[in-house]
Amino acid sequence: MNKNISIQDHLESIFQYVQRAVTAGDDGLVLKTTRNAKGDIVKWFDLAAHEAVSAYLKEHFPYSTVLLSEEDSRREFGTGQFEFTMVLDPIDGSDNFARGMAPVSMAVALIPHSCPISVESVQYALVGDLISGQICTAERGNGAFCDGKQIRTGQCNVLSSAVISCEMNHYSVGETLANVLSLARGVRSLGCATQAITLVASSSIDAHLDLRNRLTPENFLAPSLILTEAGGIISGPDGEPIPEISDLTQRFSIIACGSQELHAVLIQQLKGGTVCT
Repeated sequence: MNKNISIQDHLESIFQYVQRAVTAGDDGLVLKTTRNAKGDIVKWFDLAAHEAVSAYLKEHFPYSTVLLSEEDSRREFGTGQFEFTMVLDPIDGSDNFARGMAPVSMAVALIPHSCPISVESVQYALVGDLISGQICTAERGNGAFCDGKQIRTGQCNVLSSAVISCEMNHYSVGETLANVLSLARGVRSLGCATQAITLVASSSIDAHLDLRNRLTPENFLAPSLILTEAGGIISGPDGEPIPEISDLTQRFSIIACGSQELHAVLIQQLKGGTVCT
């Protein structure tokens, strides 16, 4: 195990392990399904991805690490005092993947083990597109990058010019949110939170809304660092910071924006105020 290799290089290798695992389709896992701690069905490719990450941590990752994932209970790797907590979403967009459509991503957030699990404590992050192979990364204080090129959020500050992603699966859109969406330039629903937030970071879209109170931490911890390092902002629907996390079964609503101005507009509208379009 080599500590001369950078942590980001290790995270990229983990992504490559996962990409190979879900592309190969392990015959022993294809028919296997189970349920995770949230009660969601875990498909073969979720299991294959999780096992690929576990294998890499066991064989190659040189830091003692606690792995937290939606697909399994806590796992521990290495010896001695733990250095990191890794929060993993092995396959985000699994319904998309099962139907052969994009987007589908893997996301990993690395937090110093002495720190609480929170948006503010993520030190390293990676979101990898399992279809295109694009890798977006961030290290706190050192910017955000996609395939090695630094990215910045867009600076759209009015709703009428904004392209917004909004997750609407298992959700009945109320009048207030419907009004916001009707005023936006465009609306998308991707079914993959990690990718949606990363697209805000890279200025492809201007904001991502998930107001269902269904989102769990592995879906937003890694892309939140990429977003903030690119100049964006993520919060709860009231504009307040996302609180510390006790476990991966907690449910959240979020707003992710490329600019402070658009964030303020969306918060105001969702609270029932007047929108400057």
